[in-house]
Amino acid sequence: MKETKFLSIAIGLLQGQNAQNGISDKAVDEMDADRLYKLVRAAVDNYGTDIAKRVNPVDRPGSNQRNRFHGNGIADPHGDLGNVYIETVCGDKGTPAQVKFFKLLEGESLENFDRVNGQITMIRDMTGFDGCLSRRLSVGDYVVEISKGSEYEIITDAIQIRKDTTLTKRYDLNHFVDLAREGWIAGDLHHHCIYSSPVFRGDDDVVESPSEVANSMMAMGLSYGALSDHHNTLNHDLWRALKSSEFTPVVSKEISTSNGHVMALGVEKDVIYKIPEDKDRTDEYLRGEFVRVTDEIRKEGGLPQINHPRDLQVSISWNPKFEDLLHIFETMEIWNGSNPMMAGSTNDRARDLWIRCLKKGEFFPATTGSDTHNIAADDYHILLDEMLDTRDIIASHKDELSREYADEVYVFLKICEDLLPILEKWAETNLTSGGVRTYIKVNGEPDQSKVLDALRNGHSFLTDGPIIIPKVNGRLPGKTDTQHSDNDLDIDLKILSNRELKTLRIYGENGLIRELFLQADKKNGFYDYSMKVTETAGGNKYIYFEVADDCTNMAITNPVIVG
Repeated sequence: MKETKFLSIAIGLLQGQNAQNGISDKAVDEMDADRLYKLVRAAVDNYGTDIAKRVNPVDRPGSNQRNRFHGNGIADPHGDLGNVYIETVCGDKGTPAQVKFFKLLEGESLENFDRVNGQITMIRDMTGFDGCLSRRLSVGDYVVEISKGSEYEIITDAIQIRKDTTLTKRYDLNHFVDLAREGWIAGDLHHHCIYSSPVFRGDDDVVESPSEVANSMMAMGLSYGALSDHHNTLNHDLWRALKSSEFTPVVSKEISTSNGHVMALGVEKDVIYKIPEDKDRTDEYLRGEFVRVTDEIRKEGGLPQINHPRDLQVSISWNPKFEDLLHIFETMEIWNGSNPMMAGSTNDRARDLWIRCLKKGEFFPATTGSDTHNIAADDYHILLDEMLDTRDIIASHKDELSREYADEVYVFLKICEDLLPILEKWAETNLTSGGVRTYIKVNGEPDQSKVLDALRNGHSFLTDGPIIIPKVNGRLPGKTDTQHSDNDLDIDLKILSNRELKTLRIYGENGLIRELFLQADKKNGFYDYSMKVTETAGGNKYIYFEVADDCTNMAITNPVIVG
């Protein structure tokens, strides 16, 4: 159930936040999602209209009439509508780009607009392969945000939609750095389309076609992508057909097991994990089946990856009893786009698992994947809106509800106060195709084989925004042919971002080596934090780097081997 999963994620984040700040809070530490959901049901059933069954959420009894723009982006289908036509170009050539519309609330303007305002008013769309978008919107004033991933300036503009008129806008994208010239390209390794849906015997509510997914990925500035549906390989022919000089499709399948999700990257064949009957379900059988599946993926020329190894759902999280088997995989998805990279998150736990493997000398290149099931991300927005509605109900009836649910009321309101602002920002910033992406270093024209080689060798960094390319004594992240034992490390960092950053952290196998606070002026649409640093190896066999503002604008490199 999405509601209980969301609440579980929120509890974990709150616990992680407390641990990070050295706070002990028994009510938070002992809370679970089922208890919070009982509070939610009691609050909604006794004091408000059932949110989940509302057909028209714009005008409802007991509501604060929060604005909503989900699905087709029209808050009131019976209200006045207008049209907007947008063209995005780079160097006079039409190019797909992400377009976000934020309808302004009373008192808001382009100058004082802040997306973190306690109300989801965002509509996500994109220009097509030709760089054009035509759509209808409710009349009103909007902030429009035009973006195309990490290498382009973010453009914001104020527009007015008027009844029965068409507004035409053209935006010239500033491509402030072209990393492809240096062999670095960005991609999304974990994305679903309609072939994961019940229409094709799947169980995910996905409606987008492979072509729409490719369009969305390219709008985010991606040059390669894997379409990784569950249960089948029916997308493969359509996905391969989308190959162009600007985009490299990677065929893939996310294999469901009862002890984790295995990605078969670059495999044409439909690799099947054989789930045993209960009577045959032994650890020996399950271990053998994982080995067989990953061996088959390799035999077919593919790359076996373990996905979201610390997910909250046991059936899709890697079984801790099988951690000694992790060596059968070639990469590990430590940053899944379905939740932010924050203390206490499942991503944070996956990252901890990855670090433990590194410390044991097991080098697993880390990857990201958006795990997008909904390009518009409006299902999550509705969920967040329901949390805000429920908060209003609980806050209004706090005394009555606390008689039976005292700890639950306290924790729920604390989640709303401490976490919902950053989750709102994250949902409106990163939740879609390529919201997290893996940059890889390839030589020459990219193809599927070169993409897989770069991934398995760890020549990569992971990001939901900034660019960070380290060279340590001339070496990039990833596996190397020779071992080194350098005492002095000359570190050359390329750090660029279209949004402001705060910190750079340098890590080794012994933990944090150094933290630096970043400062730079925005010039030509971006911030340049590039620098040279000298460090001592200090017994570390590898080092890696992280830059961040918050969870919506951060990047992590794979390790550079230094000893």
